[in-house]
Amino acid sequence: MDVLVVADELTAVGWRLAGAEVSIASPADVEARFQEALQRAEIVMITAQLAVRVSAPRLAAALEAFPPLTLVIRDLRHAQEPPDLEAEARRALGVLP
Repeated sequence: MDVLVVADELTAVGWRLAGAEVSIASPADVEARFQEALQRAEIVMITAQLAVRVSAPRLAAALEAFPPLTLVIRDLRHAQEPPDLEAEARRALGVLP
């Protein structure tokens, strides 16, 4: 299964060690790298810090589409946290924690 992680340099090192393909992106080129990843891999992960630089409609479309499975993950510095999907689902269902 092809896994591609769009990340900063530090986070990319960890994912490389885990056997994933990585695409090191900067805020300036993250849109292009993310789009390329979506066309090439079965699973695409992007760090939350870079995901905020992707246009909201493009990111939402990628998260809703399948394939590829697209996930927003933490970077090693925890500079930006990904959304809490469990809390969002509970809120949408009206279930209290």
